[in-house]
Amino acid sequence: MRPVGVRSAKKKGTIVSQNTTRSENPAQKTARGENPALKTAWGENPALSYRNLRAIIGYVGLTLPAVLLLDGLVDGHIESSISAYYYTKVGNVFTGSLCVIGVFLLAYRLTSWAIDNIATTLAGISALGVAFFHAAPKNATLSQLRLADVHLTCATALFILLGAISLFIFPLDMSEDEKLNQKWRDKCYMGLGALIWLSIILMPTLNAVAGSFYDDNHIFFILETICVMAFAVSFILKGHGQPSTPGFDKAAAEQPSSTANTGTPRQPAPQP
Repeated sequence: MRPVGVRSAKKKGTIVSQNTTRSENPAQKTARGENPALKTAWGENPALSYRNLRAIIGYVGLTLPAVLLLDGLVDGHIESSISAYYYTKVGNVFTGSLCVIGVFLLAYRLTSWAIDNIATTLAGISALGVAFFHAAPKNATLSQLRLADVHLTCATALFILLGAISLFIFPLDMSEDEKLNQKWRDKCYMGLGALIWLSIILMPTLNAVAGSFYDDNHIFFILETICVMAFAVSFILKGHGQPSTPGFDKAAAEQPSSTANTGTPRQPAPQP
């Protein structure tokens, strides 16, 4: 008995094995959806999941100030800042949203040490710092004031990094298709990033120039909201704006086959 999986044929004194297909051009395998990197579960699209992860970060950021503002309107009192809502009944929404944003920012680009990945990772750490080191409450103790300093440092770093990601990294990260057919995207990314940085500059400037107006009209809360929503829109645009990858789309759409899990053809049972 001889296994069929080791079929070979003698031709002109040589043995031609099935293993000769290994020298095939990887681009040809990718076109047929046979690249090992594309071996995914049926219906799962890694490229789409990666883009959706960016969009989810944006949607969470977009929802956060809306929920906090709605709660303030219902209670008849809008807090002086987004962070001040930690001490209200929606404090868990504030902390949970920042934890989700922080973890997602850490997770989706953690495996590389490129400059854009480092910026995203630091932004994720800063978001977690904002979540776990809280702003000072009224009649704060000395330890609470020190924690509030850490909170303010993390919040400043977070907004600066998110502005930099939108202003510099996202335009450079555009695909060739986007650069050719969707040139307006880079202007949107840069405009949103510039809006974040402008809001950061206006926070201390307006407080110094018009302190009473600044406090009475919730200017700090408004500028924080602008920062968060500009960051959210840029991530949503980046997540849903990238064109899909045909190889990944094809691999995800195909029915599972004998090569789906192992990447090699399933060997038939030995024949007599």
